[in-house]
Amino acid sequence: MDPEGRQLISAEDQGKLLRFLGIDDPHQWRQSWISQLINLELEAWHPNSSADWLWSLGIPLLSLAREYQGRKTLVGLSALPGCGKSSLGHWLETAAHNLGLSLQVVSIDDFYFPAEQLERSMQGNPWGVPRALPGSHDLKLLQCTLEDWRNGLPVQCPRFDKALRNGRGDRSGWRTCDADLLVLEGWFVGCPAGYEPTMQEEGLNPPLTRSEMAYRRKIEEILQRYQPIWHQLDQLWQLRATDHQSPQLWKRQQEDAMRTARGSSLNGSALDGFIRMILSAIPSETIQNIPADVVFDVDPNRDLTRIRLNRAS
Repeated sequence: MDPEGRQLISAEDQGKLLRFLGIDDPHQWRQSWISQLINLELEAWHPNSSADWLWSLGIPLLSLAREYQGRKTLVGLSALPGCGKSSLGHWLETAAHNLGLSLQVVSIDDFYFPAEQLERSMQGNPWGVPRALPGSHDLKLLQCTLEDWRNGLPVQCPRFDKALRNGRGDRSGWRTCDADLLVLEGWFVGCPAGYEPTMQEEGLNPPLTRSEMAYRRKIEEILQRYQPIWHQLDQLWQLRATDHQSPQLWKRQQEDAMRTARGSSLNGSALDGFIRMILSAIPSETIQNIPADVVFDVDPNRDLTRIRLNRAS
């Protein structure tokens, strides 16, 4: 990534974000980080990533970690699959380590049930997906882990490897999570319950089937169980797709990359079902309008184009 490369985020939008973070002098802030660029592992970014990912998202999150050193802070990061949030997470952890900042990124997907229980939890869904739906996560383990972490106790978070079992995935070890700033990422993190699950949507082709509508009701009920997790979030940031159809492209590219790197991934009808699930399992209006504090618009090319704040900065 070229740190001075193309940027679409306006200075006004970035200034609002920095004020939200308690930063009053954007120029001084930028200069202080320019002096640290050697420590930021810029080569870890995809070479086509715009500089907005660095200056309007990555470094602001590192600034948050610097601000909250010594205080347990939980930030949610919500984004549709394939948009780049996992790559962002890997970079954040590496850059934070190099800078001596206490930050870790945990995916809600790491808290999927072990394989056998995961298979049972996903039985009967009309998309045939092996994971990812609300109801596939061990919420008791996640809740206890977050509570113990908040109280300063040493906790172990599971790891989930999506390449195992021919792309169906399984747990693969554990890691210690003890950072002051914990980022919890996932495609429906922060998603509320209480919406109308059976409404048809423009642009969804083919339209919702009866079985999809029926399962939507089930998902809306299951999402009630996730709300205590969302209530633990100190802040919620969202990467919001400007085109809700973008996951069709992003997910295929993500699976192609995993197949190249690991030799296993979702493909064929399994991948088609996963994409259909992302587009139809939860109403797009609900996903697009989760009650996030900070919202970044992401276009189909994965460029950040706008920042919106949903509470006073």
